[in-house]
Amino acid sequence: MKPATKPLRASRRPEAQARPRRRPARAAVPLAAALLAGCAVYHPQPLPTAPDLAQRIPALTVAPGALHLPGLRPHPFDPAAPLDMTDVAILAALNNPQLKAARLQAGVARAQLFEARLLPDPQLSLNPDFTTNRGPGLTNAWSIGLAYDLKTLITRWSGVSAARAAAHQVDLDLLWKEWQVVQQARLLFIRAVEQEAQLKLLRRFQKLYADRYARSSRALRQGNLTLDVVGTDLTALLDANTRVNDLRRKLAETRQQLNVLLGLAPDAPLRLDRRIDLPAPTQAAVATALRELPERRPDLLALRAGYRSQEARVRQAVLAQFPALSVGVTRSRDNTGVHSTGLGITLTLPILNGNRGQIAIERATRARLRQEYQARLDAADAQVQLLWTRHRLLAAQLRMLQKNLPALESMASKAHRAYEARDIQALVYLNLENTLLNKQLEAVTLRESLWATRVALQTLLGTSWSATAAPAAAKTGG
Repeated sequence: MKPATKPLRASRRPEAQARPRRRPARAAVPLAAALLAGCAVYHPQPLPTAPDLAQRIPALTVAPGALHLPGLRPHPFDPAAPLDMTDVAILAALNNPQLKAARLQAGVARAQLFEARLLPDPQLSLNPDFTTNRGPGLTNAWSIGLAYDLKTLITRWSGVSAARAAAHQVDLDLLWKEWQVVQQARLLFIRAVEQEAQLKLLRRFQKLYADRYARSSRALRQGNLTLDVVGTDLTALLDANTRVNDLRRKLAETRQQLNVLLGLAPDAPLRLDRRIDLPAPTQAAVATALRELPERRPDLLALRAGYRSQEARVRQAVLAQFPALSVGVTRSRDNTGVHSTGLGITLTLPILNGNRGQIAIERATRARLRQEYQARLDAADAQVQLLWTRHRLLAAQLRMLQKNLPALESMASKAHRAYEARDIQALVYLNLENTLLNKQLEAVTLRESLWATRVALQTLLGTSWSATAAPAAAKTGG
């Protein structure tokens, strides 16, 4: 009987040894497949190689509430018609290249919030231990364990709160950038319109001086005028030509800047509706808006959201000082074939570190953010006060100039008739004409500065643009 039992034991031992080796392999295949099924796949995305500016104004369709510009009501947008200031503002908010890039940053913040909401993955360990010295009763050993860090669950809520507030801050920063881009577009619109008005004045005087020089040159050839009179007319014409050329260059630069800001090619055609309607603010309205500024301005609201995010990070750092606790279970077999199940607990003793350094960093960061908010609030108040003072002075100066311009225009008209009748000298007449031109140009410049100051006040205060001017729906055009 003994010879019969020995082969039986020998045949069981290899079977017993082979079966445990196949079990981990069979379990690893579906586990690996499940892990790989949720993996992201890498796809390269090359950088662009050419500008992406449009050659013509695009047709726009904007859902209600898509734009959050102060005081913008539903407004029809027709790219085939001349663009008014509201059209330019809408096009800038939707088509500006820098804003398109900034909106992708908001996507990054939302992805970070998504990442903060995810629970940490458990840790799986597999440790095979192959026996190299075969002997009776010996087999390959292995152990498999599953562990989880419980400390991450303690700090998770604070981390999610911090990421949520940070995402809200990015959205508010984006809104503030939209306001600033819209302000810049409106300022360039005003500058282009007023430069065209200045150019119209200069060309009128250029034609006047050209006609006068042609007449005086003809009279000089006929011997009816002296050289000093003709020289005076030529000097006035050359000066007018220089001023016209300089202003044409400035207007071209303004137009190109406006095109690029709107996401258009510098040479793309852009017709503007030259009407400007910006009602003057009252002191009471400015004072009321100034008191409500912390609840209105996106940059201030963004700083408050950032401070809330930092408060959550301080709370997270305080919670992280508690001992790190990791628990897990282990299933193993030693090289004698004995199976066992164990429970593992890892506890960090907060004796030397205790996360005190990180707590100090987060608290110092919170103090800095608090002071930054106070500084921004102070600066906002000072900027509004400065702009309001400038607005009052510009308005008073423009009123005074407009009051005196009719008398100067009447005087220039009389001088023109006297010059034609040769009752006054050419130099006297030209000086009067130059004075009238300079004062008319000064009135246009003052008006442009006054419009620009009102635009800046509306942006800083977040107030309505005009009586025609809230969240918006732009209409389809073209």
